[in-house]
Amino acid sequence: MTEPARILVLTHDDDPTADVVLHQLNVRGTPFVRCDPGDFPTGLGLTARLDPGGTAWDGWFSGAPREIDLQAVRAVYYRRPSEFRLVGNGSSSEEAFARSQARHGFSGVLSSLPEAVWLNGPSAMADARVKPHQLAVAARSGLQVPATLVTNEPEEVSDFAWSVGGRIVTKSLATMVTVDDVRGSGVLYTAEVAEELWDDAGIATTAHLFQELLAGVDIRLTVVAEEFFAAEIRPVDPGGPVDIRAHHENVSYRVVEVPDDVRRAVLDLLRELRLTFAALDFRVVPGRGWIFLEANPNGQWAFIPELRDSIASAIADFLETSCR
Repeated sequence: MTEPARILVLTHDDDPTADVVLHQLNVRGTPFVRCDPGDFPTGLGLTARLDPGGTAWDGWFSGAPREIDLQAVRAVYYRRPSEFRLVGNGSSSEEAFARSQARHGFSGVLSSLPEAVWLNGPSAMADARVKPHQLAVAARSGLQVPATLVTNEPEEVSDFAWSVGGRIVTKSLATMVTVDDVRGSGVLYTAEVAEELWDDAGIATTAHLFQELLAGVDIRLTVVAEEFFAAEIRPVDPGGPVDIRAHHENVSYRVVEVPDDVRRAVLDLLRELRLTFAALDFRVVPGRGWIFLEANPNGQWAFIPELRDSIASAIADFLETSCR
């Protein structure tokens, strides 16, 4: 009888970032099972039992490339699972009920496995994604953060803007993909706010986040179990959009070292956020040093050629070590 795989990889079928890590595991001959929780309940089956006197769920997921023995799982790589695909044909309330049952049943059993180490746990990621929370934790951890205002009162924006030198940006409080009938879908980028929009009445409709505009060089720092991988990202057109993501492929990369004080503060930040992995964005500002912008607990990293293999190897090392 073959030894059950101890590494469980949760992601959708088309995830090239996960593929880089899984290639490393394949080369090493390390067994794993990859499945998409979105296949539950139409393609994946769940049976789990907790008996009186027991301390953990005993059971399995069926329908994956290999049956998953719950008690064998020691490491879970939680990447980008898709939403649960339900049977359908029910009312909206019935579908909401079924989705809630799937989330609490499938995810609840998995998250309670006492021997499993996660990279990263879904509940920790959900908390860490909240930008006001992570900014406050970053500041307490010793990182420099931009002057930031969260408000729905338009009259406050002008005072804030002038207090930081007259140039501000706005960014979404949550990661968003916009859908437009004319332009299609796209990421909502950080953008500078023109002075004539500082008192826009639309600010009153919900919470908005504003920050001082920082001129400097962008850094993407990826941390895997206390290993640091940092790259400077420079756009071909320095006069282009504020958000480096808007430059697409028109950028260059250079691997850089992380200052010791930033390393210590980042480790404190990730410990408080309960994260083993994070992709963090900084801007290095002349005269001020490394300024923390945000932390993505499930951010991309394979787009940096110079660091791709090293980060994949570090993730594979973590998953293997967690199984020993």
